[in-house]
Amino acid sequence: MPSMLIDKEAFLRKLDRIPDLPTLPVVAFKVNKMLMDDDVNVRKLSETIEKDQAMVSKLLRLVNSAFYGFQSKIDNISHAITILGFSTVRNAVVSISVVDAFSGREAFEEFSLSDFWKHSVAVAVTGRQLAQRSRLAVPDEVFVAGILHDVGKLVLAQHYQELFRDVWIAVQDEGLSFHEAEKALLPVDHAHIGGVLAAKWHLPEKLVEAIAYHHAVGTAENNGNAVMTVSAADFLVHRFWSEKKAGDRPEPDQPAAEALAAEIESADQWFPGVAAEIEQACSFFVEAVN
Repeated sequence: MPSMLIDKEAFLRKLDRIPDLPTLPVVAFKVNKMLMDDDVNVRKLSETIEKDQAMVSKLLRLVNSAFYGFQSKIDNISHAITILGFSTVRNAVVSISVVDAFSGREAFEEFSLSDFWKHSVAVAVTGRQLAQRSRLAVPDEVFVAGILHDVGKLVLAQHYQELFRDVWIAVQDEGLSFHEAEKALLPVDHAHIGGVLAAKWHLPEKLVEAIAYHHAVGTAENNGNAVMTVSAADFLVHRFWSEKKAGDRPEPDQPAAEALAAEIESADQWFPGVAAEIEQACSFFVEAVN
């Protein structure tokens, strides 16, 4: 039997009081803040990142991985920023930080953290490709939004395990999508929870919205294009990349389906090439949780 529902206000109060809710490292906050300043330069940004040597190591491994495919080695942060740009480096720092923040934490026993991040990375890579093809949104922004789009599920799996179990059972036994089961059993869904967490991390509003509204594209106020791109990417990953199982989404959100109709209809032609990029990105990001 499902556990007794709590109302939305009580649920969010509990969320706000969770003592060990993951936080981002200082370097991610500082980098985020610096990119809001028009006076930021390569030297200042490099010095900030270099104060966290663990981040330096991971960032350099990422930019030198097959995912980026640079022929010459990038051996310092200044070079990485010059080649990739401020925004791409910021998004890489945030992505690495979030994966690290949730690694090694106990979750609902049947929930695979590795599979979760594989799906998230797949949505990130697919979303970036959709953004490049449609020019509807900034590719790097969609990438980091894809990495983070389901982070609310981790909060549920780690801090609301009884409620998560009810949703999981409904998905397996009734053939519902995860989101459909949430709507029936929870006062708020994982997208809303992820948006709350992203706001607590002081991430840019466009990222907060892309996370919070990827299952409700029509309600996004300020960043509809990025939200639609993430939503469409989520659908395509379930269709072409994920194993077929209970919880797959049969259709993309309607506004996303309309705005990205050409890219979605031709996906059987271009998605196989994206699958190789997904594997390359997974080899870096998912390594952290294995």
